[in-house]
Amino acid sequence: MYAELAIYQTPVRRTFHYTIPPELAIKVGQLVEVSFRTGLYQGIVVHLDHTSPVPNAKPILEVCLSEPVVTPTQIALARWMAETSFASLSACLWLMLPPGVARRGGMIYSLKTDAEPTPIKLNQAAASVVSLLRDRGPLRTAQIDRALSGVSWREGIRPLVAGGLITAEPFLPPPDARTQTVKTAALNVPADETHTILSHLRNYPKQAAVMELLTSRGEALTLEQITDETGASVDSIKRIAKKGWIKLGERERFRDPLAGKIYPKSEPPLLTMDQERVWARIHETMVASSPKHSHAFLVHGVTGSGKTEIYLRAIEQTLHQGRQVIVLVPEIALVAPTVGRFAARFPGRCAVVNSSLSDGEQYDTWRRAKAGTVGIIIGARSALFSPLPDPGLVIIDEEHDDSYKQSPPLPPPYYHARETAEKLMQITKGTLILGSATPDVRSVYRAEREEIISLRLPDRVIVTGISPEGTPQTSSAPLPPVQVIDMRAELREGNRSMFSRALRENLQRVLDVGEQAILFLNRRGHSTFILCRDCGYVARCPRCDIPLTYHQSHSGGDEKLVCHYCNFHSPAPVQCPECKSSRIRYLGAGTASLEQAVSQEFEGAVVARWDRDTASNRVAHEEIFERFEAGEANVLVGTQMIVKGLHLPRVTLVGVVLADTALGLPDYRAGERAFQLLTQAAGRAGRGVLGGRVIFQTYQPNHYALQAAALHDFESFYAREITYRRDLAYPPFKRLVRFLFRSPQAGAAQHEAEAAARQLREQITRLNLTATTLIGPTPAFFGKIDGVYQWHLLVRTTDPAHLLEGFEPKSGWIVDVDPVDIL
Repeated sequence: MYAELAIYQTPVRRTFHYTIPPELAIKVGQLVEVSFRTGLYQGIVVHLDHTSPVPNAKPILEVCLSEPVVTPTQIALARWMAETSFASLSACLWLMLPPGVARRGGMIYSLKTDAEPTPIKLNQAAASVVSLLRDRGPLRTAQIDRALSGVSWREGIRPLVAGGLITAEPFLPPPDARTQTVKTAALNVPADETHTILSHLRNYPKQAAVMELLTSRGEALTLEQITDETGASVDSIKRIAKKGWIKLGERERFRDPLAGKIYPKSEPPLLTMDQERVWARIHETMVASSPKHSHAFLVHGVTGSGKTEIYLRAIEQTLHQGRQVIVLVPEIALVAPTVGRFAARFPGRCAVVNSSLSDGEQYDTWRRAKAGTVGIIIGARSALFSPLPDPGLVIIDEEHDDSYKQSPPLPPPYYHARETAEKLMQITKGTLILGSATPDVRSVYRAEREEIISLRLPDRVIVTGISPEGTPQTSSAPLPPVQVIDMRAELREGNRSMFSRALRENLQRVLDVGEQAILFLNRRGHSTFILCRDCGYVARCPRCDIPLTYHQSHSGGDEKLVCHYCNFHSPAPVQCPECKSSRIRYLGAGTASLEQAVSQEFEGAVVARWDRDTASNRVAHEEIFERFEAGEANVLVGTQMIVKGLHLPRVTLVGVVLADTALGLPDYRAGERAFQLLTQAAGRAGRGVLGGRVIFQTYQPNHYALQAAALHDFESFYAREITYRRDLAYPPFKRLVRFLFRSPQAGAAQHEAEAAARQLREQITRLNLTATTLIGPTPAFFGKIDGVYQWHLLVRTTDPAHLLEGFEPKSGWIVDVDPVDIL
C-alpha cells in the first residue's frame, strides 16, 4: 500500500507518495513522520492507494498521533482551497491544526571528535559554531540560531560537515500540545460504611468533612474542589487516602475560556412579520428531508433589524438535527458579546476559537470539536476549520468585512472565509447564512444572478418590554437621523477644534441626561505625524518610510513615536534632528488625543477607549465592553472595532469625528469600504427605546458614499458602485490576481517585477487570454515595509485558474487571488 502525503512547510505545491510498512496501520487524515530530502518532516495522509506514480518510494517512518488530525471533509475542503487560491495543499491542511501539533524538522549538530577532519580554514561564523559545540555539546538548529543571533552560520559550516569535523543528524521534535490533568479523590469504601469511619474522625473535623462531601456527591472530585468546599489541606486528603478510605487519581481537564462564566438564560422574542417571512424561507430548506444540495442565504437587514434572532433560530434547528454550527464574526472584539447572546440561548453548548486563546485552550477546543462534544463554535475566520463531525450550518455575521480574507503579510493560503464556508456547506449539504446591513457588492450581485438567495429585513426592531411570561416584546423603530457637518465651514467660522458645534452640543446633552455616546475615529495614537515648522522635517520610520505616529501614556510620560506597520519605536524628539529647531508641531488627531479632549472638555464624561493600544488581548476586549455595557463609562472612543455589530441600547449618539479617512485611498473598493464603515457606525445609535442620532464630520460632504450612508440608502450606493465597476471591469465583472514581490533591495524588487510582467504577458499571449489585462509593474502603495521593498502587478481576468496554469513564480513572490485591496 502507498500513502499520498502533504508535507509540512515545504516550498513545493505538490504531494508525495510513500510506502506503508506492514507493521503500521495507516488511516487517511493521520499525522506521520517521514524522511524528506535531507531531514525529518511531518506529513498528513490525504489518500491511500495500491499503486504509486513514482518508483522506489520511501517508507513512512512513524505515526505521530494514533487518530486522524483532519477529517475527510477537511481534506476535500483543503484540496479545493489549494486549487482556487494558488496555495499548496500542505499550507491549507495545516490551517486546520491547533498550535503545538505541527512540528518542523531540523538538524542536530555535534563535533565529531573520533575522526581526523580534513584541514579546513575556518571562517568567523564556522569558528563560532565550533566553539559553541565544544562548550555546550550537540545542539539543534534553533538552539544555534538563538546563541548566534544575527549570524549567517549555515553556509559557513557546510565544508566542516563535508570534511567530517561536524556531524548533522535529522531531528523532529515531539509535539508541544499536551493534555492537562488534575488530581482527584473518590470514595474507596461502600457509602454505608462511612458513618463508622466518621466516628473515628471526631477529632479531625476537616478529614470528616472530606468524607462527608465525597459520600454525598458519589463521584470523584478534584482536590481543588475538595479543598475549596471543606477547607481541608491536600496533606489531610492524602492522609485519608493512606488509610484506604479514599483513592486518589487523575482525570483530564479541558482548558475552556468560557469555564466559570454565567450567562443568564434568555427566551426568544416574538418575530416580526419580516422576521417570520425570512425565517420561514430558511427553515423550509433546513427541514427538507435528504437534501441533495446546500443552500446559501444573504440576509440583508438594516442595522438592528433582528438578524441575530434569525441566526439563533437556525442554530436551534441545526442542533435539533444532531449537527453542529460555526458562527464567524469579523473581530476578536466581537467574540465576547456574541458568545454572551448565544450562550444565553444555548447554555453549555458554545465554544470559542480564535488566535488570542492560549495554545492549550486552542488545543483542547480542537479536541472537543473533533469529539463532537461542542455544538456551536464561535470565532474569527480560523474557527471555520474546526474539525466538527457533521457541520450543518455556517453563519457569517458582517459578511462584508475584509478581515474574512487572509491577506499578505500573513502566509498563504490567501482564502476568503465567505467562499470557503460556501464550499464547506456544499460538501456537507448544509446551510450558509451571510448577514449584513451593508453586504459586499459581489454578494449582492450574486444574489441578483440567483446564485445565492437574498432575504431582506428592511426595518429596525427594538425590545420595548418583557411579557408576564418572560417573552421579550418588540416593535419597529426608525433608523437614527444623520447630520452631515462640513468641517470646512466650521474652519471658516473660526472653529479649529476636532468637535463641530453640533457634535459638542449633542454630546454634552447626552452626558447631562445620563445616556451614552460613541465617538469613532479610525486612527490610533495622539498625533498621526510630527512636523518641524522651520524646515518641514517629518519623522518617518526608517524601515517603512511612513510617517511615525506620536503616542503618549495616560500619565503623560513615556512619549514615543511608533510605526503602525512594523512596530518600530523611537523617543519623541525635543528638537528637530535636521535643523535643531524646537518648533515641533504635532498634527492629526488619533483616538488617544480624542479620549484626552473628551475628558478635558466635557463635564461628566467618563471615557473608555477601545483600540489596539488599549485592547491587545481577548481579556482586555471583554473588560472594555463589559465596563461600557454596565454603564461604568458614558463615552466610548475607538477605531473601527467599536462600530461592528455591537448592540448597546443606551447609546443615543454616534459621532464620526472624521468621515474622510478611507475615501482618498487608491483602491477601487475605497468608496465601498467608506460606505460600509459609516453605515455600520451610524447603526450603533438608537438601538433602544431612547432613540438616537448620528453626526458625520467631513471635509468631503458631497462624496456619494458619504451621502448614501447618511441616508441609510444601500440601493442608491449600490446602483452607482455597480455601474462604476462594470465600466472599469472590476469585480464582480472581472476577477483580480495580485502579484507582489518583496525584496530588501529596491533594485531587485523592481527587476523581479519587470521580469514577472514579461513572463505573464507571454503567458497571456500563449493562452490567448484576450479578455485578460495586466496593470503594472509599479511600486506598491506601501512601497517599503519593515525594510522590505514592495512592487506589484495586477491582472484582470475571467479565469484565474487558467491564467495560473503552469505558472511557477520565483521565491519571494506572493500570489493573491481575489485580493480585497490592492494597496
